[in-house]
Amino acid sequence: MGLRFFVAIKKVVCYNKHMAKDNNKKQLSVFSDVIRSLAIDATMGVEGVVLHQNEGIKKLLFGTGTSVSFLPNDKVSIDITVDIHPGYTIPAVVAAVQEKVKAEVEGSTKYHIHSVNIHVKKVLPQ
Repeated sequence: MGLRFFVAIKKVVCYNKHMAKDNNKKQLSVFSDVIRSLAIDATMGVEGVVLHQNEGIKKLLFGTGTSVSFLPNDKVSIDITVDIHPGYTIPAVVAAVQEKVKAEVEGSTKYHIHSVNIHVKKVLPQ
């Protein structure tokens, strides 16, 4: 009797630990989507820049060119791929995007920005 009870409790504990891991993954997925959305909105609010749009199979594999990585201590690293309109200075536009994304994410979530990496894919033709 005692051994069966111990085995049953062990199975419940293992099941609960497994469920907790699944819930954490779901929560990180939701947080990732929220942070990605905030970063995209902030990026689109900067004059002279547009999100780089992948085409064809690249769009399926890589999405919009925006990714979020979670780090310890409630920190995140964000990578954004953009295109720049002609007539804008790349360093100035990149700095503006970084500042706006940092302010938006830190002001709207509990997460702190570790880094905002901007990848300039191309300068758009006139």
